[in-house]
Amino acid sequence: MTEPQADRPLGAGSITPTRDRQISILMLALWTLVTVWQQWGHWAEDLSAVYIAASLWQSGQTDLIYAAPPGFFGGVAASWLPVMDQLGIGQETSFPYVYPPLWAAFIGPLTGPLSIHGFFNLMTLLQVPMLAGSVLLTARILKSAAMPLWLWTTLALMILNLSIQSHVALWHNQPTISVTFLTLLAFERLNADRPVAAGIALALAAAIKLTPAAFVLIFLIDRQHRATAAFMIAGAALAGLSIALTGWPLHQAFLDSVRQVSDSALLTEINITLRTAILALGSATHAFAPIDMTVPHIYRSPPGWLGPTVALAGLVLLALILRALSPLTGPTRRGIGLFVASVILSLFGPLGWQHYYLLPMLLLPGLVGLLPKERAMLPLAAIVLPSLYFVFEARSLLPWPAATVVWIFSAGWLAVLAALFHAARSQPR
Repeated sequence: MTEPQADRPLGAGSITPTRDRQISILMLALWTLVTVWQQWGHWAEDLSAVYIAASLWQSGQTDLIYAAPPGFFGGVAASWLPVMDQLGIGQETSFPYVYPPLWAAFIGPLTGPLSIHGFFNLMTLLQVPMLAGSVLLTARILKSAAMPLWLWTTLALMILNLSIQSHVALWHNQPTISVTFLTLLAFERLNADRPVAAGIALALAAAIKLTPAAFVLIFLIDRQHRATAAFMIAGAALAGLSIALTGWPLHQAFLDSVRQVSDSALLTEINITLRTAILALGSATHAFAPIDMTVPHIYRSPPGWLGPTVALAGLVLLALILRALSPLTGPTRRGIGLFVASVILSLFGPLGWQHYYLLPMLLLPGLVGLLPKERAMLPLAAIVLPSLYFVFEARSLLPWPAATVVWIFSAGWLAVLAALFHAARSQPR
């Protein structure tokens, strides 16, 4: 195919693919510049924990890195307060550090030349372009050929500007942004027939947060043996480096923190899981111990059967959808599989912060190409409408705001999963 043919208009009266890409890149560049300016100097509670942990590593106070308050949620451990005072941030809010120790050691040397606000600004310069890049990656993964890139970009920018998921991620300068980018990069590279790069990208994502390791299941089902091997080798190398550099006791403390989070449940508007939805429903109906439903609540000892039952249900649903995907072509199978798995991992897991849903939110425009428009509109509305930031901010008008928001979002994401199941079964074989 010659270059002029490759750059023909996309349809009658439409723009050429080259111009389409140029418009999209310009839109994303402008959004990046504006967002960096808005975020510059902004205090980021979640990211502050990374800097504090890195400072503790650098000063040799490694026993404090995984310190957490009673119940884990709700601020920092008392032992962190003097450290925060020394850093000049004693008046600010932060949270416990819940990432592998490798990153505390890796970032530690930066805490000398960079103040915490300098670190925030550096991460803004890295992560905001990653968000913009994620829009292009999702388009390469799930955009239908009939949809111009500028339209996909417009829809994605609306999500980034208006959704609570994006707002929380940007407000906290959350490392989830890097994880989302790397996970999407892994699947985009797989579609580009670069399996080794795909495996390495996914291993890097899993080295920041453990959850992306579950996406290797899609590699296995897709018989992407080179990508799977690259993931395992790169993951083992990163794990070995982390243990060699920081020692096993810190990794044990990290795993204890993860276990502590998994053993409890937090009812709040920004934690969307079926576990908390069921617990809140049980409290409302007095099937479980009643609580004050008007405020967030920590279930310190939820029923032991609940977590495994919800997780098993998620695995069964994932297996059913992946089975329906098995006859499809590789890119379509992987794109829908990524979409499905990204929702199930958060919704059926122990913790589902709103920013965990950033990846499936960016894939949402793909539903329009996977289903007839009239079938796509209902599940889209079910999750897009409550996700609008100005709608979310009106939650105080609801009875039992925290519980009601969790129920609404849980129902919305279940509607999206049902739509994806239907899409998997209705795609051309």
